[in-house]
Amino acid sequence: MEIVVRGKNVEITDFIRDHVTKKLAKLERFFKRILDATVHFYSERGRIKVEVTMTASGVVLRGEGEGPDWRTAFDEVLEKLERQVKRHKEKLERKGLLRKEELVALEEVPGETEEIKVSDRVVKVKEFVLRPMSLEDAILQMELLGHTFFVFKDLDKEKVQVVYKRKDGNYGLIDLVY
Repeated sequence: MEIVVRGKNVEITDFIRDHVTKKLAKLERFFKRILDATVHFYSERGRIKVEVTMTASGVVLRGEGEGPDWRTAFDEVLEKLERQVKRHKEKLERKGLLRKEELVALEEVPGETEEIKVSDRVVKVKEFVLRPMSLEDAILQMELLGHTFFVFKDLDKEKVQVVYKRKDGNYGLIDLVY
């Protein structure tokens, strides 16, 4: 597994990098194919915030945490990721999706996200590669990321669609017509 550790206003020492690598490697017992992980440490108002994004068998896992020091913040994120991984692994096993050779997902294009001011209200632009997936996979991916919507390319229709979570707990689907 490839692990990238970055810091903004936090010095990333070899000790921190080794600790993070060891702890994240333990998550591989849940998903055998964790491809990569990106860990961002931030210092804001005297507190440390940590964001971890991992790609495991094409599924994106994400967690955030904060604390008075880097270790507390990272351990909080690790607990969240472990619960998330266990819950979704069980869900995939129940649905029989874990036996697929590789789950497909929406992956971020390699490189940094550009923080440019496009207009007065758009301050961040992200680029993604759309991969074909079923509606069920898109819903699982949306839940893993903790988002309220997810853009994907439908496996059967070869069209871009948007699935979203409704206030009543159900899901909606926006089918784009060109």
